[in-house]
Amino acid sequence: MNPRAAGQPKRRKGELRLPAEEGLPLDFAGYHGRNVMVTGGAGFVGSALVRQLLDAGANVTVYDNFLHGSRANLDDLKGKIVVIPGDVLDEWKLLDAATGANVEYLFHCVGDTYVPTAYDVPKRFFRINVEGTMNVLLLAKRTGMKRVLYVSSTEVYGEAQAPQIDESHPLHPLNTYAVSKLAADRLCFSLFLEHKIPVVIARIFNAYGPRETEPYVIPEIVAQLDRGDTVRLGNIHAQRDFTYVDDTARGLMALMLSEAPNGTPVNVGSGIPYSVEQVAKTVARLMGRSNAKIVVDPKRLRRYDINVFCCDNSLLRKLTGWVPQVGFEDGLRRTIDWFRDHGGRWSWEEFVDETVMYR
Repeated sequence: MNPRAAGQPKRRKGELRLPAEEGLPLDFAGYHGRNVMVTGGAGFVGSALVRQLLDAGANVTVYDNFLHGSRANLDDLKGKIVVIPGDVLDEWKLLDAATGANVEYLFHCVGDTYVPTAYDVPKRFFRINVEGTMNVLLLAKRTGMKRVLYVSSTEVYGEAQAPQIDESHPLHPLNTYAVSKLAADRLCFSLFLEHKIPVVIARIFNAYGPRETEPYVIPEIVAQLDRGDTVRLGNIHAQRDFTYVDDTARGLMALMLSEAPNGTPVNVGSGIPYSVEQVAKTVARLMGRSNAKIVVDPKRLRRYDINVFCCDNSLLRKLTGWVPQVGFEDGLRRTIDWFRDHGGRWSWEEFVDETVMYR
């Protein structure tokens, strides 16, 4: 089947054609001189994506309300990007921002993502994750954008029914956050079918690295071990597919300009799972905490946790040739170094008391 028959826009002369062979360097020349918006560009994945886009020569506009994103994540990019404070729930401001920047490609990274917070403010999660995505998609139709990439989540799959999860895996979300992400994920598909809005869906697995904006397990472990030998965790046997954030960003960029048919979900992840206990022990060794003690804290256990997430990334590899470039231990070293070089504190720490997020 010709992918364009399923809605893939025609490629203009000189636009990026990605390598067919896995592991070849990805050529991002197709972004050079293009006008690209990153909603949520001050967040964790968004700020990594902004840097990769700049390296590719794109004209980058960040649209962010800084609920979760941090201005500090963009401080070193002043003069290189345009930052527009705004909420994706504000349709008119979003429209003004996109038309003013003549946006051609939009990466939609906005989202309420920290699962425990969804226990307290479930309605907010649905407004931001679903209504906000609706606004972005209708914006793309109204302004004639070339394509939108929606950042979805592995959580839409629920408990794994195979050693690796591919895109055909049943969708059985098991928490409020995951349900809101699945609603937005399928909204992308239905609005493509009904309105021919050009959108591709990236289901990302657990990214980690510098500039984390939420108290996920790796930054939490790093912060605790920076201050002592004891690390308090929840389910230490849970296994997650950890991908260094720059590799995640490269995967998103490759997918945006790939031949993936519009409306299609594509997994982005390393394909290698590690248990929380393994992560804690590795971080302790890298941080010189040879006497580190891991304590299971009942307050840190989720109401329902998923045992294993491991990505089958074969579709992304086939479409783009993408493979992760940063090994797990190397990525942890880079994360620890960044944390220490930036005052030994994450941006989210002022909002968090153990597992409670005050924002």
